[in-house]
Amino acid sequence: MSQPGYVPPAVPPVRGERPGWPTTPPSHRPLGPGDPAEAGPYRLEAVLGAGGMGRVYLGRTPAGSAVAVKVVHREYAGDRAFRTRFEHEVAAARRVQGLYTVPVVDADLRADEPWLATAYVPGPSLQDAVAEYGPLPVDAAVGLIARVAEALQSIHAADVIHRDLKPSNILLTAEGPKVIDFGIARAADVTSVTGTGMLTGTPAYMAPEYIRGQTVTEAVDVFALGVVACFAVTGRPAFGVGSHHGVTYRILEQAPDLDDCPEPVRTIAAGCLEKDPRRRPTPAEVIQLCLPRTRTVVSPGTRTVVSPAPGLHDAVTTPASPATRQEQGGGAAPGGPVAPSGSDTRPYPPSPDPHTTPAPSLPVLLGGVGILVLVVMLVAVLLPEHSADRDTPSSIKPVATITEVLHPGNGVAVAFSPDGKTIAAGGGGRVELRDVADRKLRATFTQRDKSGKAVLGTPSLAFSPNGKLLAVGTGSGVVGLWDVAKRRQVGLTHGDRTKTIESVAFSPDGKLLATGGGDGVRLWDADSGKEQIGEVAVLDDEASIDHVAFSPDGRTLASAGYNFFPPVPSEGYSVRLWDVSGRKARKTLYDSKQIWGVAFSPDGKTLATTDEDYTVTLLNVASGRQEGSLVDETDAQLRTVAFSPDGKTLAVVMGDEVWLWDMADHKRRTSLISDQENADNVKSVVFRPDGQFLATMTYGGTARLWKMP
Repeated sequence: MSQPGYVPPAVPPVRGERPGWPTTPPSHRPLGPGDPAEAGPYRLEAVLGAGGMGRVYLGRTPAGSAVAVKVVHREYAGDRAFRTRFEHEVAAARRVQGLYTVPVVDADLRADEPWLATAYVPGPSLQDAVAEYGPLPVDAAVGLIARVAEALQSIHAADVIHRDLKPSNILLTAEGPKVIDFGIARAADVTSVTGTGMLTGTPAYMAPEYIRGQTVTEAVDVFALGVVACFAVTGRPAFGVGSHHGVTYRILEQAPDLDDCPEPVRTIAAGCLEKDPRRRPTPAEVIQLCLPRTRTVVSPGTRTVVSPAPGLHDAVTTPASPATRQEQGGGAAPGGPVAPSGSDTRPYPPSPDPHTTPAPSLPVLLGGVGILVLVVMLVAVLLPEHSADRDTPSSIKPVATITEVLHPGNGVAVAFSPDGKTIAAGGGGRVELRDVADRKLRATFTQRDKSGKAVLGTPSLAFSPNGKLLAVGTGSGVVGLWDVAKRRQVGLTHGDRTKTIESVAFSPDGKLLATGGGDGVRLWDADSGKEQIGEVAVLDDEASIDHVAFSPDGRTLASAGYNFFPPVPSEGYSVRLWDVSGRKARKTLYDSKQIWGVAFSPDGKTLATTDEDYTVTLLNVASGRQEGSLVDETDAQLRTVAFSPDGKTLAVVMGDEVWLWDMADHKRRTSLISDQENADNVKSVVFRPDGQFLATMTYGGTARLWKMP
């Protein structure tokens, strides 16, 4: 989340100039031990973000000018096909010239870790702005859609297809939106790193023909623009969120959910989201659809005033005095979000009547970003809920950062050993074992598949109950078993390389290993000592599973995920309770919402689940009935959930925070908040067996240790 009231300078300063401006804005993270200090002629100063292909850094030219430098992960760099495609795509991207695109200024494609540098844009992404301030007003959204369509025109004119247009690739500035990362994602499509038949990109924004592997044209970008349009005014993608398979099924088979999209965004988005790419409008036609709104202007004789209330719909327009009219000159400082706080989507302020408003000497498009940045700058200062929460006594800071995992984009995980003395942190196929007391590195494991190839990340880890084994779930469909004391692999499951193992769990007696992922729910013999781990049972091969958990007595296994062939088509999401000894489903709790996390209470009587409606549901294991829920106003997705060893506290991942709930009265008591601004969202949280500490792992690969209050 962005820091309220912070507005970066229009041009990042050279070291030593403009005293008072931070040389590194608070949204950036300092370099870690595994980060390079330079890329070509550019000095790297901070981490701006991380993704599956690489990390993005704030860099400086020799003269001190700021650039954004994307350094590719080594796992891609070693692939000849990737390098060839990457060189081609970078060359094409350098031809793109447009008012609403960010130019590529330099690249070295033959470096050990290839990199490219673009102009630095000190503004938030549309994703972050909507998450922080809520959906955009209608006129602002239409203006944004028109300008992103214009950016697509520039990209397509250079014979480039973006392929990964989404809110996080649209940066917001006072000059309008800036589209980044155009065409580069295509380079990963041809590599062995992504796996045969796999596509790069973000499922919620993929066109049907792209998912099916058919011929890709510029129309895939228009489809993505339709999803972006829906997100801009509702805060959610047009086909919902959830598992990869669930989202892609809806894209292929169902109509987009545009019911709460206001006009004209609904009509514009509906056209862009046609299943047949030939029926979608061109970017130029999208701009024409937006023109009736984007031609509306604001008089320089009026200004927007925001009262200190939670919703921007409270804004009103009042005459401005001559002394304040300079504020209207479009000179808003960049970097501020363009969306209001709260979920109210009513336009604010009311659009002036063009027939009664004098022609402005300096027209400002109401749908553009500049005028809204001025408003939101005021709102960020006036709204207490965006600043007070983080400094109240009810929040706690981490004791220490345990490690920064290299190459986090392909799956990360964290786990405590049963004695609580060791913590395992994994990312990019590498697992580190560290001493909890001093955080010193004790050992490293590099997980590979049966053929010796590097795996695609480590999204799940689990110690055996006796602490002798560590199970490493991978993005390559296999699970490795490691002898912790001997520091060597002693077992490996077979699996489909294209399927990710999202969750692993040992039975309480240590004899069975449960896995959940793209190949369903499976049980494995963890106690045989054989190098090839035997498969005991396939409980479900028709579902994509996000999480599995054993009950404390080991008799029941819970799974959460998406069933591809449900009895009722609209109820594919489910939580299932499996009879472990009978190898069959005991209860199936169907739900129309995506279920992400499941956890048993220590007494085994309660199952806690998290879902896409920002709710934690408490289920009675014996009856399957709901016995309570924990709901708090939040716009963050709920992911992992974990009970404390004594069962008195429930930890719930809420975006970049973890909330701790008192199970006695179902009230939230405190929050775990990162000591860094704009921290990555948390992927998982685990309690140490003694309950005195917790560990968290972010999607960016940072593992932190927390002391329980």
